Amino acid sequence: MDGRKIRKLRKINDMTIEKLSEKTGFTASYISQVERNLIEPSLTALGKICKILNVSPYYFLDDGSNVIVTRKEERQVLYTAEKDMELEYLLPIENENNKVKLKVYKFILNSGKWDNDNFSIIDSDKCVIIIKGKLIVTFSDYNEILDEGDSIYISSYVPHKLFNPSDEKAEVVCIITPS
Repeated sequence: MDGRKIRKLRKINDMTIEKLSEKTGFTASYISQVERNLIEPSLTALGKICKILNVSPYYFLDDGSNVIVTRKEERQVLYTAEKDMELEYLLPIENENNKVKLKVYKFILNSGKWDNDNFSIIDSDKCVIIIKGKLIVTFSDYNEILDEGDSIYISSYVPHKLFNPSDEKAEVVCIITPS
């Protein structure tokens, strides 16, 4: 457990050690030792602290490996020449070092182009967000026209493909889960 998280939350809540000790019934010295990682609180003590700070005990047990930051310059980019399309992954692609449960990527769909020649049928739910431009989402029996700012949710196994009907490039973000 990282006691520094208690200190951080206490300060965010504009609370002194004395105030936290008063509310929990522990001494200020005890709280200070926990915050400096000199002692580990019991589960009962941690529960009392969590109740006052309004967080789950899991917050203090998390080692931070559940947070993945992807800097713009570190993004993976995949270019497909036959479609003249570039996919920029906004999160890392799942591998043995991370367990990202969704795939998020951005791409530009050129004017008059399809994202696929055939209908896509994937074993994942998908959200498509139009950042810039216009798209037609074609399903087997109808079309949806999406403008800038619109989004669409597509359940797994629903055949679909995307088309840019405009004279401008369409900028699109896709979120797929599971990845």
